[in-house]
Amino acid sequence: MYRRRRLRTSGKYVLPRGVKLARRRKFEPKIVTESGIDVRSQYEKRCADYLHANRITFQYEPLILLGGRQFRPDFYLPDYDLFLEICGYGHMPFYRDRTSHKRQLYEKNNLNVIFIHYSGKGSLEKILERELGTILENGGTTPRS
Repeated sequence: MYRRRRLRTSGKYVLPRGVKLARRRKFEPKIVTESGIDVRSQYEKRCADYLHANRITFQYEPLILLGGRQFRPDFYLPDYDLFLEICGYGHMPFYRDRTSHKRQLYEKNNLNVIFIHYSGKGSLEKILERELGTILENGGTTPRS
């Protein structure tokens, strides 16, 4: 295909100039859910499966603009005008800071959001059931007013 040449100093092989290889994206969604969408983490998979099982319509990582910056919340429930953020790295200080910053932006822009903090202990489904209780009581079909 392309003829490689050896660098003199290091002895490594490199491609000729101008040849670009496909770039691998770091955090590309790879985990497939029951609803057929690809997500980035096992927590998001469990959340998507839970929403799908309870017939709650959702969008995964919709692009929104807040304060001039782009954000991708984990889930958006359009029937309820509600964003859902799954926070699984609460033990990391920079992650907590970013989560608190997001929370402030959501409040500043008057957006409905639920932050689910999950440490891997207990049942994520029970936490979702508790947090989304009003939606489930309505059978997942009647939007709140």
